[in-house]
Amino acid sequence: AYPNRIIVIIGILLEFTCVLAIPLIPVFLFPILKKHNEALALGYVGFRFLEAVLFIVIEINKLSLINVSQDYLNKGGMDASYFQNIGSSIQSVNNWAFSIYVLVFTAGALMLYSVLYKSKLIPRFISAWGFIAAAVLLTGSVLIMVDMFTEISELGLNLIFATPIAVNEMVLAIWLIVKGFNSSTIASGAAKTDINEV
Repeated sequence: AYPNRIIVIIGILLEFTCVLAIPLIPVFLFPILKKHNEALALGYVGFRFLEAVLFIVIEINKLSLINVSQDYLNKGGMDASYFQNIGSSIQSVNNWAFSIYVLVFTAGALMLYSVLYKSKLIPRFISAWGFIAAAVLLTGSVLIMVDMFTEISELGLNLIFATPIAVNEMVLAIWLIVKGFNSSTIASGAAKTDINEV
């Protein structure tokens, strides 16, 4: 990584732009979601904030690997195995952090799609698809963590289990941009909130 450190650093910094989006999306959605299920809405916000923290940890670990690779290339020789062990340890931490990140992400997604399905804020086929896809990713991630699959690479498995939710999130984003939430459902949710407050 060291010879290409500038490119790697730029790539990691670009990934850091996601850090703001991860917690801000649930914060903006919370006023709408809480009218239908405040507990799940709060849980969704909490898990997305935890997801952002884990994302930061993963990205910082990536940056630390650049320094390790720099020292490895500069010193090498007898110290080579020492730096290789450090790099392997950091990568191992990153792998586990990513596994936990996926579990946290899917927990938040299950909460979100539960509220969306019950409230009918979006077409139910999208929210049902999202819930099932999140459950598939959660199950797949747990199976990967306990080494249930040995003949397929971890990257390949992640692609298999993550594709349904990835496509769903793109469809959801397009739907919200083009159509938005069901306005009548938002109005009924607001009416229920007003009645409860009275």
